Amino acid sequence: MVELDNLDIKILTHLHNDSRKSFQEIAKNCLTSVPTVKSRVDRLIELGVIRKFTLDIDNSKLGVSEAILIVNAKPVAVNRIVQELLGLEEVKELYVTSDSDAAIVSRIAGDLQHILSIQDRINLTDINNIRVISVKNLFRKDSTIPIASSSITLTCAYCDKKVAGNAVRKKFDEKDYFFCCNTCQGEFEKKYEKLSTKA
Repeated sequence: MVELDNLDIKILTHLHNDSRKSFQEIAKNCLTSVPTVKSRVDRLIELGVIRKFTLDIDNSKLGVSEAILIVNAKPVAVNRIVQELLGLEEVKELYVTSDSDAAIVSRIAGDLQHILSIQDRINLTDINNIRVISVKNLFRKDSTIPIASSSITLTCAYCDKKVAGNAVRKKFDEKDYFFCCNTCQGEFEKKYEKLSTKA
């Protein structure tokens, strides 16, 4: 378990509202020092809480269409379909739900013709139903952290146990993985290399 205190939450909230804010502005608003903000942000990046700094574009101002894609698929096909969708530039967000009636939900944006042709660009084997629903109006888009969330829990990528204390972090193909110990990290690496050579 990695504890996040009120200062971490405040810093994350400021960065989420405007990732261009300087550490000096954040420090002033949080009544702390610039080095403290920098060290907190560095720690949040290292833990994988902050993945990247980005900007939020209003697609409607650019004439870009947005839609929600819902794919109802057989469980055996979910991972394959996810990988295919991740390869499409129109896919902006992708979720696999726990509801078997709507296994994959995605937010897509781009040219309307390309959006409507997504079903022609993926393998439809084991897909029960696919729907593209145009977004008419966006009323709220918010992914801020609830203030009640004071901690996050890391799970070992190998044994699925909750990580107590410091996590072992290792990057594979530009993605961060966390482990409860060096043994799990080593076992995961062996398995990962074995699967990579087969692929």
